[in-house]
Amino acid sequence: MLTPLIKGISLGVFIFSILLNGVPAMAYPTFTCAYEKDHNPPLDVEAESWFQQARAMEKARGVKDWRAIVDLYEKAIGKDHWKAMHNLAGLYRTGWPGQPGVEQNTDKMLDLYERMVKLKVPLGYYNWAVVVENGQGVLKSDRMASSYMFQAAQLGSPLAQVQIGQYFAFALPRDKQDDDMAELYYRCAGAQGNPDAIEETASFYKIAKKNNPRSLFYYQRAASLGSPTGLSNLQGAFDSQPDPLYNFGYSPDQKLYTLYSDLWVQVRDNPALRFPNLMNDHPLPPHPEQGYDAEHPESRPEI
Repeated sequence: MLTPLIKGISLGVFIFSILLNGVPAMAYPTFTCAYEKDHNPPLDVEAESWFQQARAMEKARGVKDWRAIVDLYEKAIGKDHWKAMHNLAGLYRTGWPGQPGVEQNTDKMLDLYERMVKLKVPLGYYNWAVVVENGQGVLKSDRMASSYMFQAAQLGSPLAQVQIGQYFAFALPRDKQDDDMAELYYRCAGAQGNPDAIEETASFYKIAKKNNPRSLFYYQRAASLGSPTGLSNLQGAFDSQPDPLYNFGYSPDQKLYTLYSDLWVQVRDNPALRFPNLMNDHPLPPHPEQGYDAEHPESRPEI
């Protein structure tokens, strides 16, 4: 499993209103929904085996053999395994204090992110946008960060698409916010298999669109991918005494509350769990006021 470099860049700093190649950011080309999977380079079979061994060793409890983990990642990287590049760069970004084998090394992190960009990996463009926006080992540049973030979105990065969606929906002055444009990016991101992006899509529909059934639809989709956040929102939605944060306006349902509470416990004990049939086996009931979708009450949401 890959983890994002940073979940949620500070949009107060990440300014899209600067010029991109001399064109105002609001004059982006016509929106096209691209999926990351269609642009990711293929992975060598042997390199993928080394990558999975490294991941298993990282996730194992107890003292970790970081030298062996790094060695496996480096072997995979030797065959252009971009997922190994991303994970090893993440280790170099923070280091592992007190443990031999992984020291913080910004130069090595940047080399790996640059290599991902050269391979045209969408996640590589996203990572590079983040480090440039934060000036982490490179000259801080909002303009360059914006350019890389937009390229990442064009190549299908769901994390980048969410960032652009957040800009249009929340970062602009209220009278200039564009929920319609934001929705295009969020829906594209929410259709992919990244739980973080799907959770952000759910949040957009709850906060910006006030569309509770569609929001919970995306939280359920995230839950099917093992998201504790998705399961918490589902659990809270059907609680007899919901926390205001999880109040979607549904009628209390003890059976559904128990279902999602049990699944949350399972994921807590085993984060690798996935529930691929969750949405088919347990379709959400209609919302008391908004039906299956605030904009289309009689029809269940589609990705």
